[in-house]
Amino acid sequence: MKKTFLTIALTIAGLALFAQTADDIINKYLDAIGGREKLLAIKNIYMEGTADENGQQILIKDWKIIKKADRSEYTLMGVTGYTIITTDSGWSFNPQEEKMAQPISIGEVKKAQADLNSVDPLLDYKDKGYKVAYEGKGDVDGSDALKLELTISDSDMQTYFLNPSTYYIMRIKSKEIVNGKTQESQQDFSNYQKTPEGYVFAMSAVGDGSSVNFTMVKVNTDMKPSLFVPKR
Repeated sequence: MKKTFLTIALTIAGLALFAQTADDIINKYLDAIGGREKLLAIKNIYMEGTADENGQQILIKDWKIIKKADRSEYTLMGVTGYTIITTDSGWSFNPQEEKMAQPISIGEVKKAQADLNSVDPLLDYKDKGYKVAYEGKGDVDGSDALKLELTISDSDMQTYFLNPSTYYIMRIKSKEIVNGKTQESQQDFSNYQKTPEGYVFAMSAVGDGSSVNFTMVKVNTDMKPSLFVPKR
């Protein structure tokens, strides 16, 4: 009899967990990584770490001023390349192939704006014109997950898998339609750590033949405007 009661109790608890709405889940996720108000107070983020691309270790750095500019930098075999994105333009520099930075197409710049304009796509997603649907129970390598479908546009969708206990993101599957062709990718996130300011970031990500391990995250630091100007 005790076993029956335990089974019923666990079943009810499970049903309550997966009976949440998309906004319920998003609010708990935002609370888990620092809280909506703190996230809205982020003006810029700096991240540093290493990427493993097919066995090659690459030093990576990223400076991001929310709604203004982003600089992604990588160093491989002693040489450094970078990509800069602003609200209306962008440049890319590959030191192994080019002597100076090259402009990025307007299409690529527009595509990058969704990431540039927000700390997190799920933060105030309605104000951005996005749509989110709760798809129920998902699975990440045998573990239960809460599944959210984020629609950024008709050609850009992301599926989030969140841990039902911590509400941290476990996996993101992305699907994008480019020139009539569907492109899909997947990233798994782990090693969540809290900064001194109370923000929580995933310090490890794995997907599509590469992995990234961040060793440093800084929020709201001084960033020189020259970082976002290409050397010509």
